Amino acid sequence: MDLKLFIEQFMINYGLISIFLVVALEYANFPLPSELVLPLVGIFAFEYDMNLIQVLLTSILGGVIGSIINYYLGFKFGKPFIDMIGKKFPSTKKSIKSSYRWISKYDKVSTMLSRLVPVARTFISIVAGVIKMNLIAFIVYSTIGIGIWNTILIYAGYLLGDKLHLITYILKQYSLIVIFIGILVFFTYILINRFKIKK
Repeated sequence: MDLKLFIEQFMINYGLISIFLVVALEYANFPLPSELVLPLVGIFAFEYDMNLIQVLLTSILGGVIGSIINYYLGFKFGKPFIDMIGKKFPSTKKSIKSSYRWISKYDKVSTMLSRLVPVARTFISIVAGVIKMNLIAFIVYSTIGIGIWNTILIYAGYLLGDKLHLITYILKQYSLIVIFIGILVFFTYILINRFKIKK
């Protein structure tokens, strides 16, 4: 059974619960690429007349729970755990290194910004756990980043319908622009707050 048919049948049978489970598994590093999964959720939400707000909120909750699972694993088992993943699955080494770079460069904000980057998006949670990042900060920033990413992909599927190749092409071409916009928005927010405090 291909991924599209599996997700469609799962959503027909279990509705919002299926969305929560699929997205939670994807964010917990199961091999379910969100660039395909989330637009499919949007497509089927449109086809089966599901409430889009409920779909989005459920997907965000699933993403946050999946991320917390990864955070806990990193927190509990530390660097040996992530080193073991790199040894057993050599293809993940690039993602892990990328996650460390994001955290060293942007600290807690990395858990928001990296959600917009296909390579680092899920492993950032494990790395955040390994370095024992504050859990509340992790959840807050992760929720914002997951919310942005999930909304873009699900809404794209909802609007564009069964044009999955077009959606994935756009994401690959413009992911850097999305990251730049996210960084710009964040630093603008900081500057505005500092200006208000000084006044």
